[in-house]
Amino acid sequence: VGELQAALGDAEQQRELQEAEGRALRQELKDVRDGQRILEKKGSAALKDLKRQLQLERRRADRLQERLQELLAPTRARTGQLGAGVPWDIAGGFQALGS
Repeated sequence: VGELQAALGDAEQQRELQEAEGRALRQELKDVRDGQRILEKKGSAALKDLKRQLQLERRRADRLQERLQELLAPTRARTGQLGAGVPWDIAGGFQALGS
């Protein structure tokens, strides 16, 4: 009877240790998942911000291109070189003639 009680006590102790280990593993899994969600949200926010910045820079480049065209148009007309200048596109570099 004493041996059975000792074996029962050992089994109970093992069960408690396994339950504690299971709880710890479930908590670790939850923490990892929460961390992944946070990183995904940060990544999504960063991507959204970069897209917004890109759009602002494109608008800025378009405005600068328009301003450059305004400044170059009178010069070309005055010197008789209308259409003979080097086409330039701020966003894309040189453009082919006729495009």
